[in-house]
Amino acid sequence: MAELYLENARSGLDIRPPVLRHGDRVHVAFRVMRVPGGMSLPRYDVAVFDARRRRVATLLRDPVRPAGGVVCIEWDGRDDRGVILPPGAYQLRVEGVGNPLRLERTLLVDA
Repeated sequence: MAELYLENARSGLDIRPPVLRHGDRVHVAFRVMRVPGGMSLPRYDVAVFDARRRRVATLLRDPVRPAGGVVCIEWDGRDDRGVILPPGAYQLRVEGVGNPLRLERTLLVDA
């Protein structure tokens, strides 16, 4: 299913649905770079930032095994303390740890 999401995502990052409503989950999929001969799993830092560019939620900060070159994760709209974020526009950022991958998309949180 992630590949279907990414077919139309020019940046290689897709968020479905594009607006997160209270009680829902958002699905995040991103295409990753393949490292020929790489023995270790690639690491990624996936986080949500508020309008002041403060990290409010960490979705992933671990090595991960991409399935078919795609990583998929879910988020329930909660910050790192477990509190539901207030409505607004947030920035979802994907960064490779030790590689040049950096993707960003705006994510809207609705009441």
